[in-house]
Amino acid sequence: MIRKETVPESLAEFATDESGIVQARDIEAVCFPESEQEICELLAEANETGTLVTTSGAGTGLNGGRVAIHGGLVLATQELRAPQPRELPAIQAEQFGKQYVIYLDQERQEAYVPAGVSTELLDQMLPEELLYPPDPTEKSGFIGANIACNASGARTFHYGASRRWVVGLRVVLPTGDILDISRGDCTGAGEFRFASQSGRQYAVPLPSYQMPAGKNAAGLYARPGMDLVDLFVGSEGILGVISEVRLKLTERPDNIIGEIAFFASEADALGFIDDLRTAAAGTMTVLSIEYFDSNSLDFMEHEVLAGKDYGAAVYTEVVGTLDELDPLIVALEANNYAADWFAESGEEAAEQKEFRHSLPDEVHSYLRRHNSQAWITDFAVPAERFPEMLQAYHAAGAALREKFPREGEHYLVFGHIGDYHLHVEFMTHNQKELRFVKQLYADLARQAVSWGGTVSAEHGVGKKTFSSAGHTIPYLELMYGEHAVMEIARAKQALDPNLILNVGNMVPKQYLHELNT
Repeated sequence: MIRKETVPESLAEFATDESGIVQARDIEAVCFPESEQEICELLAEANETGTLVTTSGAGTGLNGGRVAIHGGLVLATQELRAPQPRELPAIQAEQFGKQYVIYLDQERQEAYVPAGVSTELLDQMLPEELLYPPDPTEKSGFIGANIACNASGARTFHYGASRRWVVGLRVVLPTGDILDISRGDCTGAGEFRFASQSGRQYAVPLPSYQMPAGKNAAGLYARPGMDLVDLFVGSEGILGVISEVRLKLTERPDNIIGEIAFFASEADALGFIDDLRTAAAGTMTVLSIEYFDSNSLDFMEHEVLAGKDYGAAVYTEVVGTLDELDPLIVALEANNYAADWFAESGEEAAEQKEFRHSLPDEVHSYLRRHNSQAWITDFAVPAERFPEMLQAYHAAGAALREKFPREGEHYLVFGHIGDYHLHVEFMTHNQKELRFVKQLYADLARQAVSWGGTVSAEHGVGKKTFSSAGHTIPYLELMYGEHAVMEIARAKQALDPNLILNVGNMVPKQYLHELNT
C-alpha cells in the first residue's frame, strides 16, 4: 500500500521548489512509493482515471518542475531507496534513519542507483577510488531528478553533464509500463520504435529542431542517430518516472588542487579565465572554472574576504603536482591577481567547496529575511558572443538598480564561466520589481537565442513562461518556435496518451489540449 499524505502541512511542503516562481494548486495527496512496482500501480490507476501526477525530487529545482500547478497527485521519489536486485555486490548506507542500497559492478565501473539517492550520499557510498563525475551545486538533489534535468555543475567543464555518464535507465511510463534500456539497445532517426517489458509497442516521433552546439538543457534531446537513453535524460519527467539509473563511473583523480584567485577588476579575472582555457586545451588538466562577481562576494561571509573589496574571484580545480602547475602560476601573474587561496590538502579543498556552495545559502537567507524573490537566468552562448552577453547582463542589472533604487543587492553574476554559462540572479523586493525583472529576463533570453545560445544550459525550462502581446509563451517556443513545442507535445503523447504526467513542464497545458483539436 502506497503511503499517502493529505494533511495541509504535508501538502504545503510540496507547494513550490527552491525558486518559488510558481505555486501548487489543489493537490489531492502526496504519494510516497517505496518500490518501482508501487510507481507502476500509481501511474496505471492515474492513467485509467485521467488523474494528473507531478513527480517531485528533493525540491532543489529552480524552474518549477516539481510543482503541481494544475493539481492532482504528487509522486515523491524520496522513499525510492532500493534498486532492482542484482547479482552484484550491494553497498548499503543509512541516512536520516533510512537504509539505502546501490549495486556496484567494479569490473565495468558502473553503479545501479535508485532514484531517491542523493548525489552526496552516492559519493559517500562509492569506493574511495571511484567517482561519479558530474558535480551539481546542490548535493542534496536526488539522482533521478538529476538525470531528468541532465544536471551539471562545476566539473562539467572537464567531464561533461550527466547525460555522458548514464549508460542505462529503468523508467516507469505514464501507462504504468516498465522500460528497461541500455545504451545501444535502440537508436533512431525521426522516430523511436520499441517495446516495454509487458510487450506493449510504442512509436515516439522525435522533434526536428536543431539544438545549439554548446551546453544545453532546453527541450527533449534530438539529434540524428541518437540513443533512446538520451531521449529520457533531460526530459524533465514528461515522458516517464525514472526509477533506477545505471551510471558510468571513473577513477577519482589523484592530486586535485583547488585555487581561488581574487582580482581587483573583472577584466583581470576574464583574462585569467582565458589563460586557464588555453592551459586546459594543452597539457594541464582543468576540472572546473567558476566565476563570482563583486556582488556575489559580498554575500559570501568568509574570513578570506574580511576587510577586502575584490572586483571578482575565480575558482578552479586542476589535477597535478606542484611541479606541473606552471601554467596556473603564469596565468595568475599575467593577470594581476590581488590575492589567492591555494588548497593542496583535502581539508583545504573541502573548505573551498564550502566557500563556493555558501553563495546560494546566503542568497536564500537574504530572500527569506526580505520576504523577497529571486529570478535566475540559465543562459549560455557561443564563445565569440560571451563578452557581449556579459555586458548585457551588467546592463540589465544596472537597469534594475536605476529603476528601483534601494539598499541591498539588485543582482549577482556567477557560475560556470568555463562553459560560457553564467547565472544572473536578480533580487526583487516586491511585485513591481519582479514584473520588471521578468521583462529583463525575456529580453536577455531573446539575445542569447539570437546569438546561437540556449535559454537553459543546465536547469531545464520547467514551467517558466513569458508574456508577449497578451499571450503566455513557453521559453522553448522562443528558442525553437511553436511548431517545435508541438513536436515535443506529440512525443509526450506517444508515451502518455492521456497526458497525465508532469503537465506544464516544457509544454504548457493549453498546448497539450491542441493535440486533439
